[in-house]
Amino acid sequence: MNAVKSPQHKTIAGPSIFALLVDDINKMTEPEQKLLWMKINKKKISAYAKAIDASVTPHNLSSNEIDALISEARSHGKRKKN
Repeated sequence: MNAVKSPQHKTIAGPSIFALLVDDINKMTEPEQKLLWMKINKKKISAYAKAIDASVTPHNLSSNEIDALISEARSHGKRKKN
């Protein structure tokens, strides 16, 4: 008996989708890469920001009181030696 051979199609292998993605990311500027990272990790970042907001105790100082505290700290601060 003769075996029936199925036709084989030769496909030319091109770059993988991952390689193309890495190439596109490498072509981005640094700010664009950071923005992409933030978009990818948006859920983690927002959860982390909420945790930070919850851990900070609110203050009841007015802007004038804050300015006075800054001025006082500057007047009592150590000066750098030249």
